[in-house]
Amino acid sequence: MNFNPLSFDIISVVYGLISINTILRLIKNRRAFRDDTVTAEDRDLAVRIAVFLLVPAGVLLHELGHALATWQLGGRVIEFQWRVFWGYIIPAGNFSPLEDWWISLSGNIVSIALGLVVIPLIPFVRKQILKHLLYVFANCQLVYALIFYPIFSFSGFEGDWARIYDFSLKPYAQLTFAAHILLLLALWLFNKRYGSFNI
Repeated sequence: MNFNPLSFDIISVVYGLISINTILRLIKNRRAFRDDTVTAEDRDLAVRIAVFLLVPAGVLLHELGHALATWQLGGRVIEFQWRVFWGYIIPAGNFSPLEDWWISLSGNIVSIALGLVVIPLIPFVRKQILKHLLYVFANCQLVYALIFYPIFSFSGFEGDWARIYDFSLKPYAQLTFAAHILLLLALWLFNKRYGSFNI
């Protein structure tokens, strides 16, 4: 299957319009959003903030993770694309297969870390709507990095996980697979605990 950046750019434009609408809604409803009463509209707005305002920062950091790994290995980044809701880098250098694996994994480590780092904060946040916002953001990062992006990578598109799961790179791909399974289990437990908004 051929990778068509135009279709992803079109999706980014549509998401960008939703992002602008989200900002306008947040400005209009800022008092109601910050008060102690959590309504269905507040929850909807929290989801929109997590998806349409925070995820683009996660995409940028994901690509920076790839770039940092490239520079760490003495390579160059000849193209860095952050198209708000998607992106890529093109590294240049004389990389071994293991180094290519590390460059592919590094952006995903950043995405997973972004999701994991907010989870311990949830119990300490006083406002229910902010707890919900953190919960949704953690899920966005982890579900994307651990489920959707691997599926995307093996669906004929270009994606990191096809290289990450090159099982000829023993034991790295195998250890990554084991960590992946443990993280999926942790994600399931996280959602079992917080999924019903009993935060």
